[in-house]
Amino acid sequence: MACHRSPAPSVFKHWFIGFVIGVSCLLARGQRPFGAMEGFIVFAAEDNPQFSKLWGREGELWTPQSRLPDFSYAGYRWGQESYRIPKESISVKDFGAKGDGQSDDTAAFKRALAAGKGKVIVIPPGRYILRDILTISSSNTVLRGAGPGKTFLVFTKPGIEIDPRPSKTDGNQPTTNWSWAGGLISIGGRRQQPRDVVKVVGSQKRGDTQLSVEKNPFRPGDEILLTLRDDEKNSLLTYLYRGQPGDISGLRNWSVEQVFRIVSVEGSTLKLNRPLRFDIRSEWQPTVERFLPPLADVGVEGITFDFPVQQYAGHFKEIGFNPVEITRSAAHCWLKDLVIRNADNGPFVSGYLCTVEKIRFEADPQRVSSSGNYTGHHGVTFLRCSDCLCRDFEFNTRFIHDLTVQSSIGCVFCSGRGIDICFDHHRWAPYENLFTDIDAGTGKRLFASSGGGMRGNHTAGGETFWCIRTQGLVRWPKSLGIDAINVVGLNVSDAAEAVPSLPSPTELTGRWCEPISPEVLQPQNLYDAMRKRVASPQ
Repeated sequence: MACHRSPAPSVFKHWFIGFVIGVSCLLARGQRPFGAMEGFIVFAAEDNPQFSKLWGREGELWTPQSRLPDFSYAGYRWGQESYRIPKESISVKDFGAKGDGQSDDTAAFKRALAAGKGKVIVIPPGRYILRDILTISSSNTVLRGAGPGKTFLVFTKPGIEIDPRPSKTDGNQPTTNWSWAGGLISIGGRRQQPRDVVKVVGSQKRGDTQLSVEKNPFRPGDEILLTLRDDEKNSLLTYLYRGQPGDISGLRNWSVEQVFRIVSVEGSTLKLNRPLRFDIRSEWQPTVERFLPPLADVGVEGITFDFPVQQYAGHFKEIGFNPVEITRSAAHCWLKDLVIRNADNGPFVSGYLCTVEKIRFEADPQRVSSSGNYTGHHGVTFLRCSDCLCRDFEFNTRFIHDLTVQSSIGCVFCSGRGIDICFDHHRWAPYENLFTDIDAGTGKRLFASSGGGMRGNHTAGGETFWCIRTQGLVRWPKSLGIDAINVVGLNVSDAAEAVPSLPSPTELTGRWCEPISPEVLQPQNLYDAMRKRVASPQ
C-alpha cells in the first residue's frame, strides 16, 4: 500500500493563505464558489487583517500633515446630513406628460420644472420621450422617478442637434464640447458676484486649521471659500505637483479653492472645521469670501436614461447623448439611483460637495464600437469640482475613461465595481483625490490616462489608491508622471523594484506603495473610516 504524506507545514501554510485570498477575491466579486464554506473563508481573511503605516487600525497613525490627505468631508453637506427633500410635490403628468413611449413630453416636463421650483417633481412609471435640454436652476428641487426599472427618460435628439457647441481637441482636431462636457439635464444657476472678499494675511502650512484675515466680516457657522492664485513663475502649480509638474505651458492663470465652515472667531483669526489642503503664501494672493452657491439641494433620482441604440462612433465623435451635468455654480446636490444605457458620456460633475451614488452603466451589444472595445467616452467625470463623492457605482460596459478626475480636488470614488475600470487622470492638476474599495475587474488598463500633453503631468500630488481589487497583477503607475502618490492595498507586481523603501509618512514627495492584499487590508474603505473618525474623534 502506498504511503501518502501530508505537505510540509510551511508549504501547507502558503497554499492555504493563497487559497483564502483567492477565494475571498471571488467572494468580493459576488461569486459563491464554495457555498457553506463562505463564512469560514471570510472569517479566515478577516482574522488576519493588515494595516497601513499611513493609517493604522483606527487612524491612530494619521495626522493632518500626513502625505495621506484628509477625505473626511467629501460629499453632500460635508457627508454629515441626509438629503434635504422638499415637503411639497407635483407630478409631470399634472402638466400633460404621457409617458407612453410615443408622445413628445418635452413641453410637459418644462412646464413641470417651471411650476415645481422648491418641490419634488415626480415622474411616475413610464417611458417619456424628450427632445430638448432640461434645465434645473432653482434650489431645493428634486426630479424623482419611480425607480430605474420603472421610469425611463428617452432623449431622442443628441446635444449636438439641440446646441452644437463646436470645439477642438488639444491636438487641434475638430469636435464638439459635448464630447467631454454637458448634459441633457443641466443643474446650475447664474454665477453671483463674490461677497465679503478679504485678504488672508500671514502664512500657514498644509494641515493647519486656522486662517488670519485682514478684516473679519465672518461669524461662527459661516461657510467660506478660500482661493489661491498662481504667480508668473507658476510656483502654485509647481507646489501642487510636488515639484514635478511636467509641461504646464497649457495651464494659465491657475487657481485652486477649498470650502470651510468657521468653527470659532478670535479677532481676525478664523478657526476652521477642517485642515488646509495647501500652504498659504502671500505670492498666491490668498483671499476668502462667503460661500454662497447660486444653486443648492437639487437632486435627480430613480431614473433610467435610455438612449437610442446605435454603434459608438469613437473618440471625439460623440454627439451628446449625455444624461446629466452638475455645473460649477451648484453645491450640495446629488444624483442617486440611476441607470445609464447606451450613453456617449455619463454625468459630468463640476460643483462643490456633491454626491453621485447608486449609478449603473449598461449598453446593448449593438452599441459597441467597431474596434470591439468601448461604448462611450467618459463614465463619471469630476471636472474641476471640489470635495465630491461617487459611491456604489457599477460598470457593466467599458468607456474609454470610466472614472475621470480633471482639475478636481479632494474628491472620492468608493464602493464600486466594473468589468475593466480605468482610473483616468486627465491632467489639468487633479490634486488629492481618493479611489478606495473598488473591484476594478481585469485591471488591464487601471491607470490608463489621457489629456493634452501641455496640461501638466496626469496628476498632481496626493492621489491615493486604497484597496483596489483586480483579477491580475498591476505594475506601478509610473505613467502618471509623478512620484508623490499613495498606493495601498493593490497587488503591484513590481512593488519591490519600484518602491524599495518608504519615505516618511509626512514626506509629500516620493513613492508610497504598500502592496498588502486588498482582501486582508483594513479598513477597506478609507473614506468611510475617515468619516467614522470625524464622527467619533479620539
